[in-house]
Amino acid sequence: MKEALKLGVILALYAAAACFALALVNNFTAPVIERIALEKESEALKMIFPDADGFEKIQAFENPSPSASIDSFYKALKGKDLLGFAVKTTGPTYESSTVIAGFLPDLKIAGIHILSTSDSPGFGQKAADPNYKNSKGSTFYGQFAGVSAKSPLVLGSDYEAISGATITSTTMGALISNAAAVVQNYLAGGSK
Repeated sequence: MKEALKLGVILALYAAAACFALALVNNFTAPVIERIALEKESEALKMIFPDADGFEKIQAFENPSPSASIDSFYKALKGKDLLGFAVKTTGPTYESSTVIAGFLPDLKIAGIHILSTSDSPGFGQKAADPNYKNSKGSTFYGQFAGVSAKSPLVLGSDYEAISGATITSTTMGALISNAAAVVQNYLAGGSK
C-alpha cells in the first residue's frame, strides 16, 4: 500500500511539473503564434487588394450561417476611397478551412486566399496548392476572381471542382458565398 501511495505521489509531481512546463512554453509561444497569424492575414489582404493602403476593421455585422464563423471583416481603402471588402471565415470543408475572400463593392470576387486547410492531403489540400491547375489553367482559388457573388456560388457553373475533392470544392464555395452574404447584408444596411 505504501509503495502504491509513493508511486501515486511521484506521478502527481511529474504531472504537475509537466503542466507547469507546458504553461510556461505556451506563455512564450502564444504571442508569437498570434503575431505570425496576424502577419499572414495582413499579407493575404494585401495580395487580394494590392492597391489598398489600409484596411478598416468592421465590428458590427451579421453572420447568416451557423456552421461558419466570421473571424474578421474589413473595408479595403485607398486613401478615403473604398476598394472593396475582405472577410476572413472559418468553417467545415472536408475537415476545416480558413479563407479570406475579397469582394469589390459590386460583389464581384476580387480574390481568395486560403490561409489554412486541414482537408485530406492529395485531394482537399489542392485547394490551396499554387501548382494545381484546373481545365482552364487556373488554380482552384484563382478561378474565383471576377465571379459575381450576388447569389450563392454554384459548383460546375461558377467554378470548377478539384478532381477527387468534391466535398472540399462544394464547401469552399459555400464559405465564399457566406462571406459574400455578410458583405451584401452590410451593404444593405443590416449592420453598420
